Amino acid sequence: MRTPAELSAPGKAFVAGEYSVLEHGEPALVLAVDVRLHAQLRELSGGAVELRHGPTGASLRGEIGLDGLTWTSGIPGELRFAARAAGLAAKLCAEERREPRGFAATFQDDLSRDGRKLGLGGSAASSVLAVRFTCASQGRAPQPREEMTMAAAAHWVEQGGRGSGADVAACASGGLIEVRVRHPWPAPDDLLRLRARDLLRFSPLDVRPVPVPAGLRFLLAWTGEPADSRALVGSVLAFAKARPGRWTHHVRALSGTESALRAALERNDEAAMLEAVRRAAAALGALGDEAQVPIVTQEIARACAIASSAGAAGKPSGAGGGDCAIVLAWGEAGDRARSALQVAGYHALEVAPAVA
Repeated sequence: MRTPAELSAPGKAFVAGEYSVLEHGEPALVLAVDVRLHAQLRELSGGAVELRHGPTGASLRGEIGLDGLTWTSGIPGELRFAARAAGLAAKLCAEERREPRGFAATFQDDLSRDGRKLGLGGSAASSVLAVRFTCASQGRAPQPREEMTMAAAAHWVEQGGRGSGADVAACASGGLIEVRVRHPWPAPDDLLRLRARDLLRFSPLDVRPVPVPAGLRFLLAWTGEPADSRALVGSVLAFAKARPGRWTHHVRALSGTESALRAALERNDEAAMLEAVRRAAAALGALGDEAQVPIVTQEIARACAIASSAGAAGKPSGAGGGDCAIVLAWGEAGDRARSALQVAGYHALEVAPAVA
């Protein structure tokens, strides 16, 4: 690495299976989107390391050596996922006895548009990007699965041992993917004690690409009401623990809609795809009602109704609770849905599948 390098990773949007994927072996569909997180990488002398979050100016300093990466300053919240991921990547390079090389990386944006945070997986994308630029600085090109595993492990640790990692998998893999968690991660402290090479053999994420039919369009509609995804997921998991039988019922319903949507995509069946999206929205609403968690808010339900009236189909994307809906449409129905959503006061953005 002799000159500054520009690196990027895509954001993500859940298409189906947001909650069912929390159960081992159950699927989710996740889309890597063409709203990207960017970073600039440059060399530093010796073993000095600097991370900087451009939008806020938050920064972090450390040293990389034969034993990996040590942070010598406090870790700001804006950089905590990247710091953890960079540390795991540096650990792998140290185990491979690579000569430590100092570097500086600056995140140039934060997956926002016009000052609006879009909820497109900034922490997941920054974890992937941190693995990417740390390895690049040490002269190593990680395989896609290695990159995904280290980023997902770092993300898991920083989330306190929660989440599926499906969002990280999308940012690392690109395109539209189906993700399943085959077995649990170790507890965060146990995971951090593993050698990096052992961690790479342990990855619980099973990922396979799903075709995107020609003419299919993806829209995201933001309500302007931010959601606390971590709190929503925590409330749903509390319901799952208290009512395991009912949780299993809802998981089966959500998994069924995900499987129906994936099958419709694979056979290019427009009517079945739209019906599967609407069924997925209803299944999320049923889970929220029984768990007493506001997954489908009035504004999200209204966005979905507007999409349906335009000949498209919408559902909450992610944990729900406000935030955004994802709308799937074919051809001109996408234009009608976007126009109607914008007239109704939503921030509507068309996105496309992105490469990693």
